[in-house]
Amino acid sequence: MTNVLHTSGSIADLVRGTLVGPGDRPVRGLGTVIDAGADELTFIGDLLNANRWADSRAGTAIVTRGIEVRGHDASRRSLIEVDNADLAMIPVLDLFFPGESLPALGVSPDARIDPTATIGAGARIGPGAVVGARCVIGTDVSIHANAVIYPDAQIGSGTLIHANAVIRERCSVGARCVIGASSVIGGDGFGYRPSADGKSVLRIPHLGSVVLEDDVEIGSGSMIDRGKFAATRIGAGSKIDNLCQVGHNVQMGRLCMVSGHTGIAGSCNIGDRVHMGGGCGIGPHLTIGNDVRIAARSALMSNIPAGETWGGYPAQEIRSALREQAAIRKLTQLSKPLLKLLKDQ
Repeated sequence: MTNVLHTSGSIADLVRGTLVGPGDRPVRGLGTVIDAGADELTFIGDLLNANRWADSRAGTAIVTRGIEVRGHDASRRSLIEVDNADLAMIPVLDLFFPGESLPALGVSPDARIDPTATIGAGARIGPGAVVGARCVIGTDVSIHANAVIYPDAQIGSGTLIHANAVIRERCSVGARCVIGASSVIGGDGFGYRPSADGKSVLRIPHLGSVVLEDDVEIGSGSMIDRGKFAATRIGAGSKIDNLCQVGHNVQMGRLCMVSGHTGIAGSCNIGDRVHMGGGCGIGPHLTIGNDVRIAARSALMSNIPAGETWGGYPAQEIRSALREQAAIRKLTQLSKPLLKLLKDQ
């Protein structure tokens, strides 16, 4: 809840929506269709929530245009019709967002900054943080407690690094990036080979780095491994969820979205605007074209052409995968006559 008084009318202006109902309904907070109170706003982006509106206590809702909202009384409550309720949600959430909790302006006396490091104006570096030799920290960067920036790393302006994150040596993080708590950018790749005599496993050094381009966000507990020779690269605007693994030398394009628990093996080439559902496993040395969609829990072992949607275990074009699943579900019924025939023989 907030003490600032917003109204259904002011929210409609903010999202450039069409108001259906009174413009003076107070909006002091946000909630779900089920939980929102009379002075709160909710969002309706599907028929499931539209059908809950009649029993909801919410006074105002933002609704995707074209969805029928039954039981709406425009004399008492307000609907704000927009092209896409999910997108309209963003400026509204920004309006009510209290702001990031950031370290105090300046360098904490409990931080450790190498004298050869360069710290930009407006930086915030929390207690226990470490910035190594020859690092370049841009303007308005925030580094939370106990994060460690190894030597020769570069952090772009406006980037936010959460507690206990690690940026390894020679890695580059662009402007306005977000690095989640306990993530590691630039750890060694998983590279080993059996020794010639077969009595040990030899570790392969990784001399490359990681480049995160501008506006990349990495969730908590995720790992982006450094390249063997060159850089592992994550393209501008891409978002990687919590607990993900990106192997050495992966080249990921712009505006990709990778959901949690996904693992991408080394040397994959991933195009722009690729979406991966949660828990995907991507095999090594694969090429994934632009605008590809991969369903959750898929195990990918083949290249995917641009624009296709794949899923399954192992992954295949989604229509083939769904037909296969449908056939498997019919096996129980189809097998009964066969079992009876075998029994009667």
